[in-house]
This record gives sequence, C-alpha cells and structure tokens, in this order.
Amino acid sequence: MKILHLLSQTQLTGAEVYALALCRYQLAHGHSCLIVSDRLHRSTPAPHITLPIDDRRWRQRWQNINRLTALVRDEQVDLIHAHSRAASWIANRVQHRVRVGYVSTVHGRQSVHFTSRHFNTYGHHVLVVCADLAEQLVTELDMPAEYVRVVPNGLD
Repeated sequence: MKILHLLSQTQLTGAEVYALALCRYQLAHGHSCLIVSDRLHRSTPAPHITLPIDDRRWRQRWQNINRLTALVRDEQVDLIHAHSRAASWIANRVQHRVRVGYVSTVHGRQSVHFTSRHFNTYGHHVLVVCADLAEQLVTELDMPAEYVRVVPNGLD
C-alpha cells in the first residue's frame, strides 16, 4: 500500500514524532510512504515533499489541494493519513477529487466553534491518541462515535 502522511509542521510536535514512528513501522512491513509537510525536524527514510500546509490563506489552501491532487494521482497513493487540523482540511477535499482512502489522526484537543461542530473535515475514520480526545470529539464536536478509534502510540 502507498501511504501519504500529511502534516502541517512548522515546529517539532508530537504529531510529527507519531507520524514518523508510524511511517517507519509501515515501511518495515512492506508499505511505501511519502511525507508532505511544511518541514520535518526529525529524519525519516521516507521521501519528504515540502508544501506550506500550515498556511491558511485561501489561495494557498487551494494551491495545496491542486498540488496534492496531482501528487496522489501521479504517485498512485492508496491512502492519505492527515495528522493535523490544517492537513485534514486539505486531505478531505483531495480525497473527494480522487476517491482515495482517507484517515485522520487527532493529536490534541480541538477548538469548538460553529464550523467544527457542523462540518467534519476529519472524515469517517478518525484515530485519536487517547480516550479523552475521543470523548471530546463525540461530546463537544458531535462526531459520531463509530467514526472514532483510540490508537495510542504503541510503536516506539
């Protein structure tokens, strides 16, 4: 399986550490991985493509969507795994264009506001790193419980 890990990293966070550990595990088990992020702060054996995913200006977001749509097609990606709110927003739109598998991981508490409660950018397959985050998504963001699975970082 070819997996694209999408992050919005401008500084080192747990999301990057988690994604790179997962990527190493997937590579060791015969999968192919590609990482797209603003920057990476740790080394990885997977190819890294730099895109300004963290840039929330509308024009840049649509440019990122167009670039990632082409990348997913060109690289024949099977699954997009988004690791941040900004990455999920972009990945959600890309997967509708190319009909590729899509999963999000939520690494921290999410802001609660009208759009986060009424528009699910995380998709129907949402991983969270702890039970408290699962509870927040279901109770505060009205996400269906069947979309959410707790998967702690048990790889390292």
